[in-house]
Amino acid sequence: MTSRVSPPREQTTRDEQETTAHAGQGRRTSDRRSGRERRFSMTGHGTERLYSWEDQRSQYWTRLLFCGLAIAYFNFGGEAQVRPWTSLNIVTLGFSLYGLEILSFMWHTHLVPHAPWRQRLTMWVDIGMASFAVLADTTVSSPGYLVYLMIILGNGMRYGLRPFGEAVIGCLGAAVLIVGLRIFDYTQIPVSAIFFLVFFTIIVLYSYSLTANIEQGRAKLARERDIDHLTGLLNRRALLERVARMAQDSSGRRSEFVVMFADLDGFKAVNDNYGHHVGDRVLAAVARSIADTVRGVDLVARYGGDEFIVILPATTRDGGELVAQRVRQVIDDWASENDIDFGVSIGLGRFPDHGTHVEQVIAAVDQAMYRSKLTQGRGGILHVDGAPGGDATEAGTVG
Repeated sequence: MTSRVSPPREQTTRDEQETTAHAGQGRRTSDRRSGRERRFSMTGHGTERLYSWEDQRSQYWTRLLFCGLAIAYFNFGGEAQVRPWTSLNIVTLGFSLYGLEILSFMWHTHLVPHAPWRQRLTMWVDIGMASFAVLADTTVSSPGYLVYLMIILGNGMRYGLRPFGEAVIGCLGAAVLIVGLRIFDYTQIPVSAIFFLVFFTIIVLYSYSLTANIEQGRAKLARERDIDHLTGLLNRRALLERVARMAQDSSGRRSEFVVMFADLDGFKAVNDNYGHHVGDRVLAAVARSIADTVRGVDLVARYGGDEFIVILPATTRDGGELVAQRVRQVIDDWASENDIDFGVSIGLGRFPDHGTHVEQVIAAVDQAMYRSKLTQGRGGILHVDGAPGGDATEAGTVG
């Protein structure tokens, strides 16, 4: 559906968007996505896998185990196990520092369980230490090559296809570099080494196939678990999960966002007069209209029945009101074009201004929406503080 009201341009903050929209400038055509693309992209917002402190702690203990084994491996063989460019003391010091790094990351994980940058950095440190072990080892078929396999499998099975691919590229690149640096050690490659390389490749390819199947299964389960099948939007449970994570970022600071609660006016009459199949079509159309009006970073959900919630990050009070005006307008346009008599009432609030918990803000916004029905009638917009929303042309400049 094409709205008669120009949607905002997609920029970093809602303040910039709404100032542009108030000046009468529409979003660039190239910046807009179809309703289907937008809805499905929004369902992925905040869906990155989260692991508990206990789960991640086991990963770091495993790293400490390998670190200890590496120190024992080199020291058991003595100086004869170490190539001339380094020494046993340097190797022991290197892995001791690696162990301290693991402990520091473990401590940081206890404080901040979710930090994607830490997961990637840890992986690359693992690759670097495995490469150091292979370069320092006098053995041609060093056990360090098996550590590459552990890194690939560990990151792929645990974090998904993208980390799997990054680990493969990192380990493969490191292995090629090592072979180049130790080319004279590989002048006579034993048959066992060739078979080791073949098995290594087969295991990586097979693991990639398994990881891809696991990812597809997880994505399917996530869609079935999180998506409202009638509208294609997030359901209530999925919305509350994502907003709870949004409310507090990885550094522990609170985020700020506008909560918009929309409830259809006259929807019961639509079901009574036209039948539930038309009511379902209305709900799907409303979902498309809302999804097409907001940004890709915004969350849109069917909260229940004919109720919808929109979460607008980095948005001011006035910016949220202008979005509400556009949502109301596009829904009214669709109702008029299809000759179906219904409208929408909207309540607006802001986290954390109107509640210390997200559920409190949603409850306050829900009450504001119902007060708008009582005080303004059909199609009203009311803020939690009781201020009614005006027409878009009277909303004022966004601050």
